[in-house]
Amino acid sequence: MRNKDFTILVADDNTENLRIVSTILLAEGYKLALVHDGEGVIRVTEENKIDLILLDILMPGDLNGYQVCRVLKNNSKTKDIPVIFLSAKTDGEDIIEGFKIGGSDFIAKPFDKLELLARVGNHIKQKFLIDELNDRIKYLEHSRADFMSWLHGLANSIEPVK
Repeated sequence: MRNKDFTILVADDNTENLRIVSTILLAEGYKLALVHDGEGVIRVTEENKIDLILLDILMPGDLNGYQVCRVLKNNSKTKDIPVIFLSAKTDGEDIIEGFKIGGSDFIAKPFDKLELLARVGNHIKQKFLIDELNDRIKYLEHSRADFMSWLHGLANSIEPVK
């Protein structure tokens, strides 16, 4: 598992915030997608393989971070992408709302670089392990189906003893 194998989408309407976060994550070797609004998050996740989303709550346009998270969690293609809210909205109700709608974590702005990296690393590792597990389950299901088909063919080829 190497950081360069993972793409993180960072969504924030503040260009300076995007610059700071992207500088930190690029230095760790992650691939990045940067967007300024909720609609961009939806578009980029539909068109690309995204492994983790860092999502601001307050963004311009028709969709705030909570609404974006709801859309992502209701889409079979994007429902398993971990969403970490990265926001200055640190009221307890705001944090709880983020978790209720499917957020994986919450980082308060201004954030600590080492905390950001630790949380991102943990969620990337969890996503990697879940993806590996799901791939193995699919393989085993396919192998089981092949075996059952072979067994059925074998059973049908045996002549009953009279």
